[in-house]
This record gives sequence, C-alpha cells and structure tokens, in this order.
Amino acid sequence: MLARGSVPNSRRITETKGLLCLAKLVEMEEGELQSNCLMTITEITAAAESNADLRRATFKTNSPAAKAVVDQLLRVIKDSDDPRLQGAAIRAIGSLARTFPARETRVVGPLVEVLGHRNQDVAVEAAVALGKFACPDNFLCVEHCKTIIEFRGVPPLMRLLRGNERAQLHGLILACYLAIHVGKSEDLERAGLLNAFEGVDRALIAQHPELKELIPQAIYHLSVFHQSHSGMLAQRQF
Repeated sequence: MLARGSVPNSRRITETKGLLCLAKLVEMEEGELQSNCLMTITEITAAAESNADLRRATFKTNSPAAKAVVDQLLRVIKDSDDPRLQGAAIRAIGSLARTFPARETRVVGPLVEVLGHRNQDVAVEAAVALGKFACPDNFLCVEHCKTIIEFRGVPPLMRLLRGNERAQLHGLILACYLAIHVGKSEDLERAGLLNAFEGVDRALIAQHPELKELIPQAIYHLSVFHQSHSGMLAQRQF
C-alpha cells in the first residue's frame, strides 16, 4: 500500500535492498506472504513505469536485484496455477517493458505462451503487457513485434479477438501494433488479420477512441503489403 502510486516510497524500498528481499520471499514463501510480496513488486514496477529516473536506477539490466525480481516474475508466470498471481507477475513485466533489450527473448517468450491461457483474464493481461513491448513508445517496438510473431503469438491473439469486450480491445491494440510495425509478415496475412480488422464491431471502436486511430493505420499497412504481395504472385504466374 505504501508503494502504490508513490515514486518516493518505491525508491526508498529499492534503495534499502528491499527489492532483493522481495524476490527471495516470492521464491521461498507461499500463501499470503508470497502474494503480498508479489503485489509490492507490482506496485514498484508500476511506479518505475511512470518515472524514468526510478526505472533507470532500479531496473538496470546489470543489476542483481533487478535480475532476481525478473527471474521470479517469469517463474510465477510459467509455473503458478493461481491466475491472480500470474496476472500480477505479467503486469509487473509489462511495466518494465522499456527496460529490456531486443535480445531479451526470455521475457517475451513466456508472455506469448500465456497469451493462449485457458483463463481469459490471464490471456488479456498478457496482451496488455505485450502491447507495452510493441507500442511506438518503446524504442525497440519493431524488434519486439518480430519476436512476438516468431514465438507464434498470432494464433492465440486471433482467438483473443473472439473473446469478451476487454479481450477484444487489448487484442486489437496489440494486433494493430504488429500490423503497423511488421505489416509485411506473412503470418499476419495467413491469419486473416486484415479481414478481422475490417469486421470489427463499430460500437467497440466508438467506445474506445484509441482504436479509431490505430485500426485505419493497421489496415493501411496490411493492405499495402497484401497488394504488393498479390502483384508479385500474379507476375510470377504470368
């Protein structure tokens, strides 16, 4: 509760080796203590997402404490059978999206894996987190988008587009980022993403202004590739 929405408190916790202690407790403990430690990490990472200075100071790639935290978050995402804990760990990784280098596929891989989770809430959290890797605010968005596709993220993403409104919203946002940044991907064409965009419920777009901007951009990028690709095939056949 002290860390929630507070950059100064989050900084104090991390400066007193609190991060390493929290990672150890998440690893060793169970039940309420483990859950509260994980929630604390989630609040600290949310504060770091909103504050570049805290993010750079606390979650440097060569920091042992940061590595220990990320390792435990990934372990929870992969091994926990508690959707609440998985969701918290996924949110924390998403908050740290701008701290990971392009080659850090060990983080994107597990997120793509839970994109197809049987619990739709967990799958949606994964889509939100991956959206933070793929969005234009992330300097490495193009590389991350390529990684998401390489790890076979398109099929579970397409299933998410058939879910409830929240699933559709965050699935569409992630799908738009993939189309905008790597529209030339044949995986997107094979999945029928262009048709999926064109068939989106207008009421959903009206309720979520961000989709009004993203979907036309995504359709444009996919259409340009689709037309040029069809033209090349026609030339070959001729």
